[in-house]
Amino acid sequence: MALKYGCSCLLITLLLSFASYAGTNLVENPGFEDGTTGWAGRSCTIETVTSPVHNGAFCAKASGRTETWQGIKQSMLGKMQSGKTYQISGWVRIENADSETVTVSVEQTDDAGTQYINVASDVGSNIEWIELKGDFTLNSTGELTVLDIYFEGPAADISFFIDDVSVSDIAAEKTPDPNAME
Repeated sequence: MALKYGCSCLLITLLLSFASYAGTNLVENPGFEDGTTGWAGRSCTIETVTSPVHNGAFCAKASGRTETWQGIKQSMLGKMQSGKTYQISGWVRIENADSETVTVSVEQTDDAGTQYINVASDVGSNIEWIELKGDFTLNSTGELTVLDIYFEGPAADISFFIDDVSVSDIAAEKTPDPNAME
């Protein structure tokens, strides 16, 4: 009985140790279940809607767009560290067109100027959700003043939805070597 209890405790300890290595989602309100808290429009209107949703009860909608770069953003200032690589993903669906290219990007402003970095692009549709997923390594020069992830891309006047956004440190997601734990 003591051996069985000891093995169970060891197994639980190991599982909890491995779970602590899982990448934490750095996005505030990733599924828009708290409205648009943490999110902002890039020169367009954003709102939460109940249909269509990828997961949960809500998703975000970007509308009133007059340029392709307009969409939905969230600041990652103070959440990401220079020199680290992050996986950025989100589910996207367009509304009033059969298909259009959608993109997840990063806007980064530091002492070297402003950069717009494409993380992932794909052709979205109005009948199903697609996942945009890509890696981004933050390399900043001097003071970092803007660090936004944002979704953009359909032509002007086309509305789109996003849901279930994630930004996680890739290194933190790697499984540790069990022999290194003591």
